[in-house]
Amino acid sequence: MDENYPELRMRKRRLSVADTGWSWAVMAGSFGAHMVSGCFLYAVGVIHNAILERFDEDVGKTAWAAGIYLGMVSLTGVLASALINRYSCRVTMIIGAIIMSGGFCICAVVPSLDWVILFFGGIGGIGGGLTYSASVIVLGFNFHYKRNIASGVAVSGCGVGTFVLAPAVEAARETYGNSGVFFIISGIALHQALFGSLFFPSKLETERKQIRHQNSINKKSKNRFAILRTIVHSFAILRELSLLCFCLSMFFACVGIYLVYVHFPRYTIEMGSTPLNASFLMSVSGLCNCISRVLAGMAANSESINENVMYFGTFGLLGISTLLLPLYAYTYGGQLAFAVFLGLYSGCCYSIINTLIIQLVGIEELATGFGICMFFCGIGSVIGPPLAGAIVDHGGSYEYSFMLAGFCITMAAVLGLAISCFNKTGQTFAHEDQEITINENTDILIGHCGMARNGLGEPYIETHPAITENTTTTECINSQEGELENGLLYDMQST
Repeated sequence: MDENYPELRMRKRRLSVADTGWSWAVMAGSFGAHMVSGCFLYAVGVIHNAILERFDEDVGKTAWAAGIYLGMVSLTGVLASALINRYSCRVTMIIGAIIMSGGFCICAVVPSLDWVILFFGGIGGIGGGLTYSASVIVLGFNFHYKRNIASGVAVSGCGVGTFVLAPAVEAARETYGNSGVFFIISGIALHQALFGSLFFPSKLETERKQIRHQNSINKKSKNRFAILRTIVHSFAILRELSLLCFCLSMFFACVGIYLVYVHFPRYTIEMGSTPLNASFLMSVSGLCNCISRVLAGMAANSESINENVMYFGTFGLLGISTLLLPLYAYTYGGQLAFAVFLGLYSGCCYSIINTLIIQLVGIEELATGFGICMFFCGIGSVIGPPLAGAIVDHGGSYEYSFMLAGFCITMAAVLGLAISCFNKTGQTFAHEDQEITINENTDILIGHCGMARNGLGEPYIETHPAITENTTTTECINSQEGELENGLLYDMQST
């Protein structure tokens, strides 16, 4: 087949292999995308203050704008995974950046809070969800042995974005007003299209797409239903109890964490801080977030570190410090201490989220597993900020809200530790229609190539699968050399 298509041979040579070549440029692009995402995810409290002052509505109603935005960023994960499976991380990233920027731009001219909730929370959140999911998933397709390190460096961009851009957004608000600031953040959001242009498909992403395409042809499926089938399949994999437990853990974590991020700046202002000092606290949190994500990724790359224990420990410490917040947040020093705790422990999980999902469902279902996990995160993100606003509007206080947030984060830690109880060693997710037969004479496994997995649930692809019109089966040949080194099954495509 390659002899008849020289341009295909040239393209294959340009595809980056995991951990080498263009993979590092992809990591840099993901870092930049996370910078922009971090600005809006963790400095959303600054934007919340702008909306609150602009329309002078109830805290609870105003919080819906930030809450829906945060929720849609995660809820859109299922749609993002479907688009990535259908097209690529690069296409999904650019589309999301355009949608996000357009939604923010419209918010500058709308006359009421309801329209801001729609365009900032809804439209902007959908675009943010597409870009965020693509910038995380693309790392799983470009790194293997150095995945945790690359993920740690890339997601640390969230902390850098919060540290650098949160004060910049506050300065833009003071200069251009509570309406003009939306033009500024619209321009910031559009930069994600530039970073996404670096996400050239890797060898692994291309092979995976060809395998899924071949399986689709074998099933005589229709392309117009491909995205819908992917979305349905996303919820079907929740029959894996370990994945369900992980998704519930992320749900409780997002309820608590984003409740804090939205309302903590306003709380410090009511305690006597200035808006600029409040934004400085978010910058400190962002700097600590950046450092902790890099260190978490480096630590998790060691074989002696258990990702589940790290996940439990970071969320457990954050939950306790949030529960005790009313006892020490009455001074600016106490608020600064909590900002440090919040930054250090709120984002470590994202350095290892790719690895955790691959351990649970395999790399074949990385995009799908990440999408359904983000769906649960979205529900939690929608609930958290308005819930705190409702408590304040009905006679409660921010202290009660933060105690509730601390309880939810602690619950997330406990559920995260429980993942290991349901995830048996070597157990991975497989399609219901998986058919694998073994030829005892040749040791050839015939079936879905994507189902050959190692101990982490990862399929190992050694050669580029050649897809032809005559291809009817996939042969996965067990290489003795690979088995001695990693216990991996090498995937090969029969022609």
